[in-house]
Amino acid sequence: MEMDYNLLRPLRALLEERNVTRAAERLHVSQPSMSGALARLRAHYDDPLLVRIGNRHELTPLAERLLDALPHALAEAEQIFRLQGRFNPVTSTRTFSIAGVDYTIARMAPILTRIVAREAPNVRFEFPAADGRLVNGAPDTLRTIDGAILPHGYFSGPSHLDFSPEPWVCLVDARASMSERSTADEILTRPWVQTLPAREGVTPAAHQLQFRGVDVRVVAATPHFFVVPSLLIDTDRVALVPLGYAHMAVAADPRLRFVEAPLDLDPVRDAFWWHAERERDEAHVWLRTVVSRVRDEVITYSNDGHRELGLR
Repeated sequence: MEMDYNLLRPLRALLEERNVTRAAERLHVSQPSMSGALARLRAHYDDPLLVRIGNRHELTPLAERLLDALPHALAEAEQIFRLQGRFNPVTSTRTFSIAGVDYTIARMAPILTRIVAREAPNVRFEFPAADGRLVNGAPDTLRTIDGAILPHGYFSGPSHLDFSPEPWVCLVDARASMSERSTADEILTRPWVQTLPAREGVTPAAHQLQFRGVDVRVVAATPHFFVVPSLLIDTDRVALVPLGYAHMAVAADPRLRFVEAPLDLDPVRDAFWWHAERERDEAHVWLRTVVSRVRDEVITYSNDGHRELGLR
């Protein structure tokens, strides 16, 4: 039986929601329509896919495998439909997908939004999380998006555009009994908060400490940089973060401050990474030009701010 590719989105919704009504609501279709889609999918796969157990539905083994494969398959299909022979940013309605951690995207978004609103008003951007599946499946997973912004060390080989190196600092509660140039013992013996953007917790910060044989006591971890402040305020905890994020955090909440890192650490080196298949795509060439402009404006803004604070 030939596959109706229009069933891919209902298939994903059904397997993720495990409920016909919720899947229908998610795709804004009627429940009978979603029930019909489920019936066709069951016939195609000769498998029930969803099995009722008590008052809930569970996935069959085949459905579990399908659920793992669907995000990649759908992203590939969407990418095929996005391709255009000629790219005109003024008239294009293309959607670009750039993965990254929340802090990096938030830092770039205002400049990116201003450029795109002026030069490509109908272009759309999506910012999925840069998670372990993306990193561990690279470079193949880079085919499913237009690029990812992550530090060196997560990818090797793919084409990339380097960002400015950024020093590490320690973010702490503003009232913490810690001098601006604290000793290593004073900081390293405190409880730590760790960020987990990808690769099962082996973050650039953690790698820096491990490489120097430093073992800290991690008491809290989050994949979201903007959750870090809530884990530090009114505590004696420490988080090792890039300087740019520290500026954003302190500006947003004066209950925080940052101090110099107690060790001689290599700076974090972010880059925009993409798959080699995108190299000659006209739309992607335009995207890389825009990202390069955004990077240069972020660097200029950051350098000015850091000089004002006596950090560069």
